[in-house]
Amino acid sequence: MPINTNKSQTLNIKVRKQPFCISKHNSTLFAYKNHAYQVYKPKYKRLTKSIVHTIISDYEIMLSHYSKVLVARIDLHPNSYSVDNQTIKLFLHQISELLANKYLCKIIYHCAREQNTSDTEHYHLEIMLSAHKIKHSSKLLELVKAKWAIHANGTVSFVDNPFCIIFRGNKASLKEAVYRSSYLAKEHTKELNGKAKGFISNKLPPAKSFGPTNDLMLVDPDITFEKNKRKQLFRASQTTELEPMTKTKKLSPYGWFNALSHAQQLKECIASRTTSLSHLTNPLPTQNRRSYRYKDVLINEASDEVITQVAPHEPKSDHSYFDH
Repeated sequence: MPINTNKSQTLNIKVRKQPFCISKHNSTLFAYKNHAYQVYKPKYKRLTKSIVHTIISDYEIMLSHYSKVLVARIDLHPNSYSVDNQTIKLFLHQISELLANKYLCKIIYHCAREQNTSDTEHYHLEIMLSAHKIKHSSKLLELVKAKWAIHANGTVSFVDNPFCIIFRGNKASLKEAVYRSSYLAKEHTKELNGKAKGFISNKLPPAKSFGPTNDLMLVDPDITFEKNKRKQLFRASQTTELEPMTKTKKLSPYGWFNALSHAQQLKECIASRTTSLSHLTNPLPTQNRRSYRYKDVLINEASDEVITQVAPHEPKSDHSYFDH
């Protein structure tokens, strides 16, 4: 029966987005001091290494002031094209002072200017501030949106998962943050900027206790050790809770591949068969008889016996697949 499809009828179907996964196909490694970090791998051209270095260095500086830092992302679209960066620079200076006074903390921002097929440029902006003062980015980004509309009569685009929180010495917390920030360092879509710089950031001195020769702000061995220790204790407690009271271990359905040796498996299979297969373990002289396997059928030429019976416990497998 044909299905009547009416174009005027629209179905409100919510499609769940697949979670993004950082892999070897969309990332590459970038060395900073004593460690390597996964950064964005562009499809066209490459990343500007000096920008990536500046971004990771700013993460290090912010973590020297605060043990946890919130990083928020938003995209800005101006109302008209600008030859230089005077408009965005003035806005970044004003918004950083406003946020510093509002949240009473230090601010670092990174801004990338890009233009691909549009007549006007757009800006990728990320703002770093103390996570002790702010726990979520919703109010922060709404404030940026309102100020940008007043300053440049422009609009904004909110990105998925617009913020993350990183912790001092915890490299695992930096993985997604550094990867997303490194997107601002790509060379592609910056060709039409002309004389205007493609990357803008502010300078912030590190804390007095900061050691420039090490990277303990990003990777602290003690913190990594304690984190792994807690993870192992948690896994051990979960395993103990799930163990049955009888102390009997449940065999894996694939246990025959690793529980016994091949010789022992063969003996058990032979013992369970109703047809004699002693010739496999105690072979007769080759001049009297020969046996060979044709696909899944074992043929004994001496007795013209075809053995096809399978033991009840023997795993069933399609060996013919390997004979094609």
